[in-house]
Amino acid sequence: MAAGPKWGSLPSVLIVDILSYLSHEDRLKASSVNKRWRNCLFHPSLWNNIKFQLGFSKRHRSRFLADRCGRFVREAVIKFNAHSCTEVRECSRIISILGSNKNLQHFALFPSSCHIEWPDTNFVQRFLNGLESIIQTSRRLKHFSLGCVEELLEHSNHLLQLLSKHHSQSLKHLFLASVKEDSENYGIIWLTPDDLRPFHQLSHLSIDYDYLTNSVLESFVDRSRAKLEKLIIHIHGIESTHEKISNASWQMITAHNPSLAVTINLVHSFDGVESLLDILQPNLPLTHFRQFFCNNLNTAAINYMSTHYRNSLRVVYILDGLMDGYPVPYFSHTEEDPFVMLAWRCTKLQDFSLIGYEISDDDVIAIARLRGHNLRTYSVPHCCICTVEEEDHIAWVSHGCYPQDFPQKVSENLKWEWTPIEDDELPLAVFDISADAERAYMSTLLSDQQV
Repeated sequence: MAAGPKWGSLPSVLIVDILSYLSHEDRLKASSVNKRWRNCLFHPSLWNNIKFQLGFSKRHRSRFLADRCGRFVREAVIKFNAHSCTEVRECSRIISILGSNKNLQHFALFPSSCHIEWPDTNFVQRFLNGLESIIQTSRRLKHFSLGCVEELLEHSNHLLQLLSKHHSQSLKHLFLASVKEDSENYGIIWLTPDDLRPFHQLSHLSIDYDYLTNSVLESFVDRSRAKLEKLIIHIHGIESTHEKISNASWQMITAHNPSLAVTINLVHSFDGVESLLDILQPNLPLTHFRQFFCNNLNTAAINYMSTHYRNSLRVVYILDGLMDGYPVPYFSHTEEDPFVMLAWRCTKLQDFSLIGYEISDDDVIAIARLRGHNLRTYSVPHCCICTVEEEDHIAWVSHGCYPQDFPQKVSENLKWEWTPIEDDELPLAVFDISADAERAYMSTLLSDQQV
């Protein structure tokens, strides 16, 4: 307070230090003191990370920040509508600016879709040229994500060669997993263990199951390497010739990487659901299991998870569409409901979602009772909860009709207020097979790529 009117003449180093403690909004207000403060507002140390959002309301701000800070920012995330040519062009422009940034360490794309609407036929190559410039110019890239975009990940082998040449000793987080909406018809690039072996500091990796082999896993068993902490596997189609990952390989990699957590995401994967019992192995350290629009539920695999992943499984998220407006019943070979058994055995379960499949009100209560307040999220739609009613020795199933005190019973067991998901809160693709399913899962898959 004693400085009074001399605030405007403080040394720049002190102004920057003061600004570093303020929120973005408060920095803007402080910059109105005078020209010296305004000049300090864009000091590189104040803009280490920027999330460029290219929607209409924030596009002007992102363009301004790219022009002012794009050549020195250390962490850059670009969020854009992949079906908007305007936003795709702006994304490409920002990438070209970042291509001259020697200090960039973290680069990630956050598209709305796994397929980009390219403005013209040459735009894919321009996009790739920009990505190549980022890899070649940056002195120490640590995080690289292509946002599950199938067309870009078709060039993974070339980009990996560049990353290996320039960043093999610095790259820690590499996300190569894609999304295939048509899981029965897509090409597979040539990717070998030798493409991944040079990255000695890698701790987080996402990859399609198509490229996961015993040799790839065993390449992470090396005393000179950093410990692999997170492995994200996207499963689409499964070739009949695909090498089965052995339990011995999982045992070997977990022995060398004791903190390894594995996420399995099945996306439009009909083959994956059917083959789950071949994919899952006792020593696979599964923490997250998700399946999106797979049109099937493998209850034998759910029972397998409840038996073998009691001390590791934390997240189960199953999302599918209704059939003719009704939830799909699932069949179990055991007397007990597989999800109730999962909740009983898997003591670390924190997030549970079952959407599109029929589940009884008693089982919803049972799961809540077994896991209690340990469940952080518990998502079951109103329309999928069923009750069995009986009259004159005739039983029938009603959907979305349950006792009035049902939500209260669930809440009492969870120790927090719970209500079923209403229809208008569900993704449109749950009800309409022709709707864009990506809206239901892209944000979840991209959240895996945040570290």
